[in-house]
Amino acid sequence: MRIACLLFGMLILFSCRQEGKRIPENFIVPEEQSPALPAIDADRKIYRGLFVAGKRMKSFKRCESPDVKYYVIDSTFQMDELYQTIFLNSPAFPYEYVYTEVRGEVVAAPEPAALQGFDSALVVYETLTFEQKNYRNTCIPYDFWALGTTPSWSLQVSAKEGILALKDYDNNMVYLFEYFAPKVVNDEVFTYYSNNYANQTAIIAIFKKASCSESPTDNAYSYTATIVVNGKRYSGCAIRKSEENQ
Repeated sequence: MRIACLLFGMLILFSCRQEGKRIPENFIVPEEQSPALPAIDADRKIYRGLFVAGKRMKSFKRCESPDVKYYVIDSTFQMDELYQTIFLNSPAFPYEYVYTEVRGEVVAAPEPAALQGFDSALVVYETLTFEQKNYRNTCIPYDFWALGTTPSWSLQVSAKEGILALKDYDNNMVYLFEYFAPKVVNDEVFTYYSNNYANQTAIIAIFKKASCSESPTDNAYSYTATIVVNGKRYSGCAIRKSEENQ
């Protein structure tokens, strides 16, 4: 949770309209510091997980062990562009993970990465899947994931990531808040409160156990969702992550 809070300190200043192309800077290990390294996992196999391109490095969390971070060595030289492109027409917040499937191998982390706390590196030879993180593919546990169509929006509530992240797709806006434990009534009503004082925004998110469906898909959900941000209301349905999967 301390790591999440530290990350939130960097994110709390961000809650604005997304415009133009967001191009993260990336740390590249010089060739002379990247000799052939002894492989820990000799086979080039498929790895499923969450990828992020930050200002100094790229990293990957494998779905089978999401608490372990791998330094990424991108031999395709395409992952930066894929990461930039995926958010061109969608709101995003800094250091947001995306879901990816790649073919590669795990090796010992090069010295610059090891100095930053990485034990291993994932060498990527081929990118198979690259898409925005959602409730179906995320490997990071969440409390609730809410969806609505009028306007089109989504809300991720995650104690593990330490955030409430509301995306308003129609208005190309994202609102980011620090996570606080909810008020719970009979394990059926969950109410979350948070404030982003830097941007003078406040959120109330209420999830109630009740049958819910959203057009045009009419998919059935077990929770209703009512979200209010500075007086603006978002209504929809929500998925609650089962405790055994958290």
